[in-house]
Amino acid sequence: MGNRKKHIKQFLSLLIVIIIINTLSSVWFHRFDLTKEKRFSLSETTKELLTTIDDYIYIEVYLEGEFPAGIERLSIETEYILAEFKSQNPLIKYNFINPTESTDDNTRNEIINQLFEKGLNPTTLQIKEGDGYSEKIIIPGAIVKYGAKEFALSLLKNQIANTPEQSIEQSIRELEYEFTNAINHLTNPVKPKIALISGHDELEGVEIEDLTNSLTEQYTLDKINLREFETNADGEPNLKKKLRDLTSQDLLIVVKPKRKFENIDKYFIDQYIMSGGKLIWLIDATNADMDSLSSKGTFLVQPLKDLNLNDILFKYGVRINNNLVQDISSSKIPIPTSFTNNIPKWELVPWNYFPVAIPSSNHPITRNLNAVKFDFAGSIDTVKTRTKINKTILLQTSPYTKIVNTPHEVSLQTALKTPLQEEYKRGNQALAVLLEGNFESIFKNRINKLTADLPFKENSKPTKMIVISDGDIVKNQLSRGVSLPLGYDRYEKRQYGNKTFILNAIDYLLDEDALIDIRSRELTIRGLNTQKIAKEKTFWQLINIGLPAMMIIIFGLMKQYLRRKKYEK
Repeated sequence: MGNRKKHIKQFLSLLIVIIIINTLSSVWFHRFDLTKEKRFSLSETTKELLTTIDDYIYIEVYLEGEFPAGIERLSIETEYILAEFKSQNPLIKYNFINPTESTDDNTRNEIINQLFEKGLNPTTLQIKEGDGYSEKIIIPGAIVKYGAKEFALSLLKNQIANTPEQSIEQSIRELEYEFTNAINHLTNPVKPKIALISGHDELEGVEIEDLTNSLTEQYTLDKINLREFETNADGEPNLKKKLRDLTSQDLLIVVKPKRKFENIDKYFIDQYIMSGGKLIWLIDATNADMDSLSSKGTFLVQPLKDLNLNDILFKYGVRINNNLVQDISSSKIPIPTSFTNNIPKWELVPWNYFPVAIPSSNHPITRNLNAVKFDFAGSIDTVKTRTKINKTILLQTSPYTKIVNTPHEVSLQTALKTPLQEEYKRGNQALAVLLEGNFESIFKNRINKLTADLPFKENSKPTKMIVISDGDIVKNQLSRGVSLPLGYDRYEKRQYGNKTFILNAIDYLLDEDALIDIRSRELTIRGLNTQKIAKEKTFWQLINIGLPAMMIIIFGLMKQYLRRKKYEK
């Protein structure tokens, strides 16, 4: 009887302890991250952002269903991150959805098309089933909603140079950045102001529709024509008003101009930079264009001598050469290789005039970035300046390059020739360069009657700019008149990193240092040593299978021995 009361007391005591622990845990919540690099802990930037949210944020993640191990792992890690977000602020609500679960083909295709229009690209997986493979379409992305606004983000980073395992690891590394960046853009009431420069036949409209749509979601986007002016009361152009319009912008972007910049245009841009403005130059130094090639099969590439930008770029520290870079690391284009009954047979062949730059720099703009596709790019040289300018090469070709000077005839027939590696020995060629420092005005010590009565600064505040030798890296392809996502190649059916690169560049120039720090955060995801596994496979199989069996046998023999010894007495 006494033992029974004792057991009841112990049970009641244990029950009371469990109740107290559960009560305290519901009030006081804490997670312990024992990983060396604090992989499961959110950065302070993310925590601060989440504490400012005062309205519901809904996140729809399209990673629900049966997946291969890698995608399943990405889905689990995504849920971990979102659970951390929710633990910081209960206004974060998330839900995992299977967009392809409908058995009706029309319904399923309509959902996929709707998500594609929002910026989420479907991915086809090959799944092994028995002796064969089956294909499954997944949409590894999410939609973040805040009020009437929403933000689409891709969760799977398919880098060309990466193995599937490396792509999964990179995707997991960037989960916090992707969701934090989306929430920041949706909840930030003050949007930085960006203007596209026009007036020189720059790219615009449907050609850069995906870029402008993305910028409109995240920034206040404007277009400023340097060749149009409001007039004063005396009918003269109001140049000061134009300068004020420019200096009110946080960032200017010049996208592939084809007509000459007059001195007054350069004055506006120069003084904008002297005021501390940020700028991205996307400049083609030649007239190379695939439209001319596709209509004729051959055309003569010539330098664009009338842009009148060489002197201002040289003053800031770079020179865009009017040559063409050919690279063995290149994208592909469709070419008719044969004809049957006058019907062409098309094949995708490497096109060395379209370099594919695989980022190797550890800079925040390009760290973990997918390969970036260029079209008819020229090389960039850095030059010495009077003031100290830090020059960082963000993107460059592979070591296996060839330089052709212009004028130069380009023909589709060259794509059918196998490149000889001994001819491609010019080494890495810079294609995108970041300039940071105090710039000197191109108009310093120069008499300019046109701007004599206008404000003038000889040297800039600390600022930065990026120079890229190809405007087409921000040009989206079209399919039946509809804009495709920037960086998506409809022939190769491959997503390049053009869009991420340009958006990262904009974030960096706009001093979004906190977000850049999250993205560049190094998280070591420790995988298994496959070579060691193969080498020691038999040993560990014996340990895992044989050791437990041997322990059971020894335990049984010992028990039998002790039992026999007990009863022998």
